[in-house]
Amino acid sequence: MFTGTVRRLFWVSMGATAGVLVFRKVTATAKELTPAGIADRAAVSGGGLLDSVKEFFEDVRERAHDREEELNVALGIDVPPTTDRDPEGDGFSKKARAI
Repeated sequence: MFTGTVRRLFWVSMGATAGVLVFRKVTATAKELTPAGIADRAAVSGGGLLDSVKEFFEDVRERAHDREEELNVALGIDVPPTTDRDPEGDGFSKKARAI
């Protein structure tokens, strides 16, 4: 007699637990499908998309800079322009005056 009651109590508690879990899942899904839930989800994914695009363009700039340095070395123009001015201050470097 006692074992039948325990068995029924076990199955009732399992059913109640399953019912609560299903109810919570359905409620969460219904909340996501409301206009506010859709807007929240779009805002989160939109922010992630914006960050991804920014990272992509930063990578492109970095690779372009690296490639520009490679081309400068290959063409023999890897020497940066000089900034030392002549004492007269007319804006021409010593190298430019020698040419």
